[in-house]
Amino acid sequence: MDKSRRKLYVSVMTLLVLFSFLLGACAPQAAPTQAPAPVEPTAAPVQPTAAPAEPTAAPAEPTAAPAEPTAAPPEKPFAGQEITVLLETVPDTNYVQELLPKFEEETGMKVNVEVLTYVAMYEKLVPQLSVGEGNGAYDVIVVDKQWVGSFVGADWLTPLDDYIAASKFDTSVYIPAMFKMLGEVGGTTYMLPFYNYTMGLYYRTDLFEDPANQEEYKAKYGTDLKVPTDMDEFVKVAQFMTRDLDGDGTVDQYGIVQQLARGVGIHAEWANIFFGLDGWYYDDQWNPTVNDAAGVDALNYLIELYKTAGPPGSTAYNFDEQVALFNQGKAATMYSYSTMFAPLNDPANSKVAGHVGLAVAPGGHGVNGGWGWAIPRSAPNPDAAWAFLNWVESKEIARERAKLGGSPMQGWLFEDPELIAMYPFYPVEQEMLASGKPVPIFGGAAQMVDILARELSLAVAEGKDPQKAMDDAAAEMAKLVENDPMVKR
Repeated sequence: MDKSRRKLYVSVMTLLVLFSFLLGACAPQAAPTQAPAPVEPTAAPVQPTAAPAEPTAAPAEPTAAPAEPTAAPPEKPFAGQEITVLLETVPDTNYVQELLPKFEEETGMKVNVEVLTYVAMYEKLVPQLSVGEGNGAYDVIVVDKQWVGSFVGADWLTPLDDYIAASKFDTSVYIPAMFKMLGEVGGTTYMLPFYNYTMGLYYRTDLFEDPANQEEYKAKYGTDLKVPTDMDEFVKVAQFMTRDLDGDGTVDQYGIVQQLARGVGIHAEWANIFFGLDGWYYDDQWNPTVNDAAGVDALNYLIELYKTAGPPGSTAYNFDEQVALFNQGKAATMYSYSTMFAPLNDPANSKVAGHVGLAVAPGGHGVNGGWGWAIPRSAPNPDAAWAFLNWVESKEIARERAKLGGSPMQGWLFEDPELIAMYPFYPVEQEMLASGKPVPIFGGAAQMVDILARELSLAVAEGKDPQKAMDDAAAEMAKLVENDPMVKR
């Protein structure tokens, strides 16, 4: 190759190399095609989009912090709501009030409790029940056994069956006799049983267990001295226990102390005997039966006990006077309420504390009494009222009330070992509740008691012929059931 051609070749090759180099050097600038300048802005906004994610996550803390308020509705569904409950001045009311703060904390509901005496409560309650639906002053009331017929007959109480079904509340926990008396009426549930005041026979264990008394009784009657189980035996025991202990010619220990003043007390004294003789107020067609043999015999037993084994002044005795004399150690027996076992055995109240036993009334049937919870139709806040009932009659709270000294209505409580250890009379009380009888459920029940109390008092205190007294009572009782919506013949 000549020199000039060789020079040309080198020049071309140099240019080719240079051109290749320039192409390699320019290659990075091809990136704009894959990631053009707008990509940065597009990616850049991602940061703001992600950046706000922090505020979104940041509020998550406040959202999580108020997680308690957010979760609160299920726990406190009634926050800010109030109900008003009307109760009687009795120990069981105190036990409910003691536990109320727990309910208020759990639900957020404020419970206002108004407490009145029996008479004052009835007088204030009836006008409130008569107002229009939702316009009353009370959301929850308690109903005495004697008011059930009139309140249901007047359609003053809210049926509870829908609430019971929705809450899966188990009404089978109640002793059947109690639920029949203060629960279901005519196939509809209007109440939940609250507490009982069933009646039985209190007796002095020291007198019945005294060997000298046992020997003397056996010698006199040919049988062992024991707590009486029928009326003839009761009269003998009461007469035996009536004596002049200090030899001054005056009786200072009576076989029985009774409530014989005109009123509910004398009716209860007679009814305990009447039921023990298998008596009842009306037959299946609502014809009065108190003037039959059982009713008249019960009155004769009542008079005999008063005249041969009771204090002469007991025709003026009501509950307070009766209990005072028993606490002084001046009586061997008395009919009284299951709620009295603890007070009668309290040394602060009684000279015979520790020596008082309780038995089913002679004849096997005593007077059943009690109160039931109800929601009036006039209740301003019935749903909140049911929430309270569902709580106060729950197994947990029913047991807590029993531990405090309440008088249960739920049968399982009487079989609780811890409660039996605290209250050894529970098995007896359970039997009393199961076998006891209430007053009939009809609108005139309270008036019926008043009629009987008047006639019983006339016979015991003023000598009216027992048969005539019961005939007169029966005649008035027949009129009471006429046109009563609760009476079905």
